[in-house]
Amino acid sequence: MESTSPGLPRSVSPSQFGSQQISPDSSTPYSDATNCKKATNHVKRPMNAFMVWSQMERRKISEVSPEMHNAEISKRLGRQWKLLNDEDRQPFIEEAERLRLLHLQEYPDYKYRPRKKGKT
Repeated sequence: MESTSPGLPRSVSPSQFGSQQISPDSSTPYSDATNCKKATNHVKRPMNAFMVWSQMERRKISEVSPEMHNAEISKRLGRQWKLLNDEDRQPFIEEAERLRLLHLQEYPDYKYRPRKKGKT
């Protein structure tokens, strides 16, 4: 199968997921692809397949039901994701992998270090 980007079938374009095409020589490929520029020194984790999918679906739900609270949208998204079969999830898994590789390229020394929450 021919690809437009590594790991993405021709029928799946990054713009379908809200991410952008990027220049191969970009010094900030992940930030360019996700259209998020860092305002602080904090580096966000790359989006996983659920986050890629839910970002699009959340937008759709918000347009149809603007009065729905974010917590209820999140619950609905979780239930819908669980109902998707592997074939339906595959494009989002591939996009998440593409974003992970871009993140690795932009932040080669990145290591996820969860912060302990302070006592309140």
